[in-house]
Amino acid sequence: MYPIFLKLDRVPCLVVGAGLVAARKIKALLAASALVTVIAPEAVAEIRSLVEGGAIAWRRKSYEEGDLEGFRLAIAATSAREVNRAVYREALRLGLPVNTVDDPDLSTFFVPAVVRRGPLTVAISTAGAVPYLSRRLREYMDDLLYPALEEDLGRMQGIRARIKATGSGTEEQMQLVREELEPLIREVLLRLGGR
Repeated sequence: MYPIFLKLDRVPCLVVGAGLVAARKIKALLAASALVTVIAPEAVAEIRSLVEGGAIAWRRKSYEEGDLEGFRLAIAATSAREVNRAVYREALRLGLPVNTVDDPDLSTFFVPAVVRRGPLTVAISTAGAVPYLSRRLREYMDDLLYPALEEDLGRMQGIRARIKATGSGTEEQMQLVREELEPLIREVLLRLGGR
């Protein structure tokens, strides 16, 4: 596996299926500012609410060949394996990344368990082998990464911006990093139980 973070801001993404699992996937896509469309004949209340609020588009129908045209990423989240397989085949033909929920054999990428604190994102994956372990590790990391870490990251970001704005050469900037940023990083690592 090659771990990456995708920029999905304003990228058209399709979710086929509209159950509870699809709702979780949709929320993650929306958090990345993706443009989400759902294809499903019926939808759970959470998805209907997103549609009514204008957050996502809903094509109230069953998936059929050709529905992936115009999209740049697909998620198959139905309970029907034959539908998921058809989405996977079309995505491969179009060269689109596709994730089939709970079926690594019908996926070209896996969605990791994620913990966020401001600009910090920790992603955990077992490449679909043991999703339960990924979830448990996410819970552990969520407890470990204290809530005020976001504020500490903001302070670090400010220090880094100030150092970059000095216009100093690389060596001078590295000296400022050691003097100004490193103490805060050490403080954060100690608070996380590290060295």
